[in-house]
Amino acid sequence: MIGVILVSHSEKITEGVKEMIEEMVGDSPHVTILSAGGTGDGRLGTNSLMILEAIQSLEEATDVLIFGDIGSAILCAETAMDLIEDDELREKTLLVDAPLVEGAFAAAVQASVNCSREDILKEMANV
Repeated sequence: MIGVILVSHSEKITEGVKEMIEEMVGDSPHVTILSAGGTGDGRLGTNSLMILEAIQSLEEATDVLIFGDIGSAILCAETAMDLIEDDELREKTLLVDAPLVEGAFAAAVQASVNCSREDILKEMANV
C-alpha cells in the first residue's frame, strides 16, 4: 500500500483534494490518502508535528509520498521528515516535487492499480 500525504496551509485545500482523489480511486486497498493541511486547530499555516504524525500512521505502507503546495508547507514537510526516528520509515518517505493537486491525483491513481514507487515517480515526470 502506498501512503499519500497532502500538505498545504489550508486544511480545506487538502480535505478537498483528498475528497476528489478518493472519489476517483474508490476503496482501493493499494492507496491511503491523508490530509495534513493547516495547523491542526483550524488556522491557516502548517504544522510539522501534524505531518510527522501522518507519516508515522503510515508505517505499514510500502512507501509514503508527500505532496505540498508552497513555501513553508514544503519546509514543514522536510522538517517532519527530519524528525522521523525510524530508519526504515525515513527511507520509504519521499517529498515529491510535483504540484499538490495534479501530482497527488496522478500518484494516487497509479497507486490504486498497485504500481511501484518507481512507476509512480515516472508518472510524476508527465505531470
